[in-house]
Amino acid sequence: MKRISLYFVQGLLILLPILGTFFIVAFVYSKIAGLGGAILSPVLGIEYLPGIDFFFAVALVCLVGLVGNWWITKKMLGLIEGFIERMPGVKNIYNTIKDSLKSLAGEKKKFDTVALVKLNEKAYRLGFLTVKEAPFTNEEGNPLVGVYFPQTLQVAGDLYWVTRESVSIIDMPADQALRLIISGGATGADTKDKCNN
Repeated sequence: MKRISLYFVQGLLILLPILGTFFIVAFVYSKIAGLGGAILSPVLGIEYLPGIDFFFAVALVCLVGLVGNWWITKKMLGLIEGFIERMPGVKNIYNTIKDSLKSLAGEKKKFDTVALVKLNEKAYRLGFLTVKEAPFTNEEGNPLVGVYFPQTLQVAGDLYWVTRESVSIIDMPADQALRLIISGGATGADTKDKCNN
């Protein structure tokens, strides 16, 4: 019974982010779909133009990104975030999603430094150097850095604290490294990359 519970929780951890993303995108698209045709069709003088809703949705998201840089918009978003911060439970979900998206695609990306960590004399592991400032030291007093290792074929990963000496920075694009790790080496290993200590 314990094993079934473990599988159930692991299944939820895999499915919820995927299904959640799908439903959020589908919900937003369903609200925007039809607006593109309703607004642009009279302007263009065409009854229906295939793909206009998709084009409109992409343009609207880009417009929100542009407007998001304006001072007044930042103030309004600050008020909305302040309201969310006062909602128990909801603030944790919001902050987790926000931090994850910022670490992947924000101005201060966390997953942009590919690292090769020496595990022993014969084994290395590929990951991302996400915490460059050492918040911890080991027993010998050596500062530790944070290296995140995504898991193969899963929507999960592990954060290890290792000595800086055991980390080699790889001259490899982050998206290629992620493909290489998640696919278990099936894709992304098409170029030879240099190690920089």
